[in-house]
Amino acid sequence: MRVVSFLPSATEILFALGRGEYLVGRSHECDHPPEALSRPVVMRARKDLAALDSRAIDGYVRASMAKKEELYEVDEEQLRSLEPDLVLTQDLCAVCSVTPGTLEDALGRLPKRPQVLILSPTRLEHLFRDTQKVAEAIGDAARGITQASEWKRRLARVKAEPKSSSSPRVLVLDWLDPPILAGLWVPDMVRAAGGTPLGPKPGAPAQRTEWDAVRGLGADLVVLSPCAYSLDRTERELSRQATHPLGDLHPERGTWLADEAFFSRPGPRLLEGVELLSDLLQGTGRPRRAYEGRARPAFRAGLSMARFPHRGYA
Repeated sequence: MRVVSFLPSATEILFALGRGEYLVGRSHECDHPPEALSRPVVMRARKDLAALDSRAIDGYVRASMAKKEELYEVDEEQLRSLEPDLVLTQDLCAVCSVTPGTLEDALGRLPKRPQVLILSPTRLEHLFRDTQKVAEAIGDAARGITQASEWKRRLARVKAEPKSSSSPRVLVLDWLDPPILAGLWVPDMVRAAGGTPLGPKPGAPAQRTEWDAVRGLGADLVVLSPCAYSLDRTERELSRQATHPLGDLHPERGTWLADEAFFSRPGPRLLEGVELLSDLLQGTGRPRRAYEGRARPAFRAGLSMARFPHRGYA
């Protein structure tokens, strides 16, 4: 079986199923697990946005979409040379990957058309469904059932942990400027961790907003996890600003920066995101040792320590 993945979460699922050797090509964002990086890239962004801040990126994306310009391109020569039997992709977000129409055109020019599995997750529970879909597509349905059941048990253990009776209000932002309230599966994650999600309803798209509205939500915990940003990149962007609207927030459980993989990729690491939220909401209020280095108090980003409650840890 020869698999090409245009979807990072599907790549992670494939490796979790123990079939990473099937992957022969990937998108430029399929960077986990590290073994995936050895595969050739078949899809790249048309413009390198690494040097831009979140406001500039938002402007570029909105302008491109208004002109109906593609944000990504397929390396058709590379794709043809890989001769895939199966292509993994999504139709949920045109900002995250090549559009279905562009991919369909590229596949239509291949000598042999591969099977295409399109995933459209919008809820946390869809992780289990999509795991079984990928397993079926690679001819190992039994492994898919086993893996999905294992992840369901892991989620159940978090839900069974002692919870605060107050159900703290949790705000997860998946973009900084403008602030965007995380939606889709993130509200499910917050609820599973024992919190009350602020923003979109479960399954609804992310919601653009303004900082005045963010301040009015009265969050008890704020998590900043911009989509496609590394933790260091988030920290650098915040530290470049002498003042930031975040300084006007006073969440009891603090403001945290988190690895985007906890929340943006609808693969197995969403379960880590639920565990992280549970850690921040319950007990000591800090990440378990396994997640140290992937979440930091926001005051470390150069923002005023006095403005960000840090509950005694550095």
